[in-house]
Amino acid sequence: MALSVGKEELQGITENFVEKLFTKGIFDGVSVALAEDVVGFSPAIHRFCYGRWDVKHFLQDEYERLAPCGISQISSLCFNTVENVSIEVHVTVSSMKLRKLIMLSITVMYKKVLEGYIVVGINIALDSDHRTYKEITPPDMDQYGYFSAYDNFTGLLNREAFCSRTTDMLADYPHKNFDILRINIERFKVINEVFGEVQGDKLLKYLGNFLKSIDLKLYLAGRLYADNFVVCFESADGEAERLMRTLQVVANSFEINHHTELTFGLYKIEDKTIPVNKMIERANIALNQVKGNHRISHCVYEEKMWDRMLMEQKIMNALDLALENKEFLLMLQPKYELENETVIGSEALVRWINKDGRSISPGIFVPIFEKNGSIYELDKFMWESVCQQIRTWLNEGKEVKPVSVNVSRIDLYDPDLVDVLNSIVNKYDIPKRLFELEITESAYIGDPHMIISVIDNLRREGFCILMDDFGSGYSSLNMLKDIYIDILKIDMGFLQRTDRTGRGNNILSAVVRMAEQLNLPTIVEGVETKEQVDLLKSIGCNWVQGFYFSQPITVEAFAETM
Repeated sequence: MALSVGKEELQGITENFVEKLFTKGIFDGVSVALAEDVVGFSPAIHRFCYGRWDVKHFLQDEYERLAPCGISQISSLCFNTVENVSIEVHVTVSSMKLRKLIMLSITVMYKKVLEGYIVVGINIALDSDHRTYKEITPPDMDQYGYFSAYDNFTGLLNREAFCSRTTDMLADYPHKNFDILRINIERFKVINEVFGEVQGDKLLKYLGNFLKSIDLKLYLAGRLYADNFVVCFESADGEAERLMRTLQVVANSFEINHHTELTFGLYKIEDKTIPVNKMIERANIALNQVKGNHRISHCVYEEKMWDRMLMEQKIMNALDLALENKEFLLMLQPKYELENETVIGSEALVRWINKDGRSISPGIFVPIFEKNGSIYELDKFMWESVCQQIRTWLNEGKEVKPVSVNVSRIDLYDPDLVDVLNSIVNKYDIPKRLFELEITESAYIGDPHMIISVIDNLRREGFCILMDDFGSGYSSLNMLKDIYIDILKIDMGFLQRTDRTGRGNNILSAVVRMAEQLNLPTIVEGVETKEQVDLLKSIGCNWVQGFYFSQPITVEAFAETM
């Protein structure tokens, strides 16, 4: 089938053919007009082929040999005879496979027939040397514009180029709707530390290759920095959700024994006059709402998030000074023997009293520190504060009961965690039976094999492990089957989340009995009413903790109970 166009249109058609061939492996614009006896040849690889079928394979092979590719420069010349037209396209191709910039000259030879023009020959050669592809040396690469636009590690657009091209795409399609999606690898630093930077680099390239392979008509992908990626694509019903699900599947398929979690922030573009950089930051604000949240992996930007981000940033900026000024106050909530209501220990809790005397709720600052990883610094501060206080009590000759401290999910990813805890305990010469570790049940969900290994190591070192918030998650029974702990802390709150009278009571009773069969003492936390106390006594619960008996109190007030 001939191309039914005028001679003057062939130049644009040919440039479009070359661009699609080397960037997407698509050559339908010209391939429909291949003559039966068309020839294809490439002096660079000493290849000659004849006929439609072989030439199509020749074009596909040329693409696959260099792909993935980008094009930084393209121009063409037209040579005419009475019946024939030759379009010579000069193009600078950046081959990420070969890690080279290559200057090519692609000549497409057309023959005039009654219906229009057919292709009788395609020659792919070097622009200046027909024996071998020309390699551009690194000092000369920038003048061709590729490495100034692309991230040379993943082959994706860098931030500046992504913003520029996204701006152009939005301007070119004023009546279409677009989304920007930020993508981040959860705990990427941990992956580097546990599996090595080589594996971390492979993961970045693995995700980068997939982002480059996505075949959407209006789509751009870039790498902002480190493990942070961004894409812009035309909005369509369910498109963002499909993309996020697929990316998570791709991340899970990577070759390490680790559940690689991705988090996503979506910004739906409504005002195209906003600079793309600001759009990316808004997507990042949405991403930060779910970073560190093992149950929710994505969030859509809303304007109210901006004020929340400013508040969170203010709190994060104040952490170091607050630690230095000892603004964090150790509080203790007593634990009681249920049968005789005597104190058998306590849980260490933190309160933040800033220099102005105002209290900042843990419900505000703890989630923020958990999200950005700063919680580990606060936890270590609290561990040392507890050990220091226990040592003071021992020196005073008091009868000290065990104090439990919280170990946050992110703490467990530190390969030196056991050494850190041992160092603090040994520094104050504290018997480990007096320094208990509470690990929340939700930590088990993200990476159970790693958590099991850490807990086993801690128990071997003599630490007593409490599983906190049991019943608040969805893996409770699996956890008890796979993991060895010393004490089970049951979340009383799930009784308040059931609509079926008596059903929660029966479940709680069954859990207590099951723990007894496993020789696990139980502490029920969150006890607030006499009715709950009576219920717990009737089902044989060992210990309790909650506002019915005592709210968190100062160290001085707790000492009076000893």
